[in-house]
Amino acid sequence: METTKIDLKLTIQEMKKKFGTPFFIFDETKLKKQYNLIRQAVPNEVSIYYSMKSNPNPTICKLLLDEGASIEVASIGEYRSLQDLGVQHQTIFTGPGKSRAEVRTVLENGILCINAESLQEIKVIQEEAKKLGITAPIALRVNPNLSSKGSRMISAGLPSQFGIDEDQIEKVIEHLLAFENVQLKGLHVYQGTQNFNLVSHEEAIKKMFSLVRWVQDRFEIELSLLGLGGGFGVPAFLEEKPFDIRSYGAILGRELKGNEDLNLQLVYIESGRFITSEMGAYVTEVLYTKKSHDKNYAILDGGTHHRAFSSLMGRNFKQPLPVSVIKKNAAGLEHKAKEEQRYTLVGKLCTPTDIIQSGVVLPEVDPEDLIIFPNSGAYGLSCGNVHFLSHEIPREYLLQKDGEISDVSWL
Repeated sequence: METTKIDLKLTIQEMKKKFGTPFFIFDETKLKKQYNLIRQAVPNEVSIYYSMKSNPNPTICKLLLDEGASIEVASIGEYRSLQDLGVQHQTIFTGPGKSRAEVRTVLENGILCINAESLQEIKVIQEEAKKLGITAPIALRVNPNLSSKGSRMISAGLPSQFGIDEDQIEKVIEHLLAFENVQLKGLHVYQGTQNFNLVSHEEAIKKMFSLVRWVQDRFEIELSLLGLGGGFGVPAFLEEKPFDIRSYGAILGRELKGNEDLNLQLVYIESGRFITSEMGAYVTEVLYTKKSHDKNYAILDGGTHHRAFSSLMGRNFKQPLPVSVIKKNAAGLEHKAKEEQRYTLVGKLCTPTDIIQSGVVLPEVDPEDLIIFPNSGAYGLSCGNVHFLSHEIPREYLLQKDGEISDVSWL
C-alpha cells in the first residue's frame, strides 16, 4: 500500500475541530521508517527487540510485530498485553524488581528469557520454576566496567540497581549452576539511554562478546543468547545530531563476524525511543495568554501529566527542539507574525511545576491557537501522571499510510 501525501497541519486542524484537544497523533509511516532504519543498518543475524515501555500502545506494538520486531517487556502489565497479541512466548522480561507472582506468571504462560539482575532474583526464579516442574530460561544482566561514557542516564559501570556487577558475575554463576530449575542462556547489557557516543557502544559490544567467551571457557558451558542493549540517542535539543545508526551497525557487524565461533543462536539489540519518538506529535490548544512581571505565559489545555519528561527538558539550559504554532484563522498554515515573543508554555495543572517548556520564541500567540510538540511518540501518556487532578486522558490517534485517521486510544 502506497503512502498518501498528507498536509499534516491541515489534518491536525481538522482533528481539532472533530475531536478537540489535547491529543497525540502517531504517524505510521514514520514509525516504520525508523524501525527499518535500524533493520537496514544492523546485520540480518541480529534481532531487534522493541522496548515496549517507550510506547506500550497495543496498536503500535502490533505494527512493529508485523514489521518483524520482537518485544521486550519490563512489567507484568506489558507482558499481559503481549498475551492478548499471542506473542508472549517470544518476549524477554527485564527490570530489577520482578515480584515472585510476576515471575510465576511468565513462567506459567511462556517466556523466551528472563533477564535476571541479582542472585536473590535468581533464587526466586529457581523456587518458582521448581514448583511448576519446569526449567526457567534466564540471562544475566551485567553491569560492566566501562571506561567511556556517552549517556545522559548511565546505568553501567556505576553503583546501580540494574544488573550484576562484572566482578560479581563469577560468584553468581557458581551459585546458579547449582540450581536444577534454571538454565543460563546468556548475558545481557544496557549501558544507558540517550547514548550518542559510538565509542561507548563499541566498548560495550566488545566487552559483552568477551564476557560470553570467558563464561563459556571458565565454566565449560554453552551460551546461546547475547543482548547488547540499545539506548540510541534521539535529538531533544537543537545542538544534538541524529545518532549514527549505520556506523553502529558496521561496528556490530565486525564484532559479530569476529565472534562467529561462539555459535550464539540469538544476538539482539533493543530500541524504544529511537523507533517511536519521531512518529508522534502532542497537540494542545492555547487557553489563555498573560504577562506576569514582564514574563509571557501561554496556558495550554495539556500539561506535564501527559509528557512527564518534558517537565525536565523545560528547565534544561539547552535549547529544546522548536514547537509549531497553527493560528486559529491561518487555514492550517504556520502564522508568520511581525513580532516574536518569548513564552513560558505551561499546562492547566494547579501546580507551579507544570512547565512544559520555557524560553520558547514564538510568533505572538492567542487563545485557540494550536501548539504542537514534536518527538512525542515516546514516553507520553503511559509515562505521565495522567490521573493527577482527575483531568480527562487525551486520545491517541494513528495517521495511517493511506491518510486515514484511526482512534487507537487504550488507556
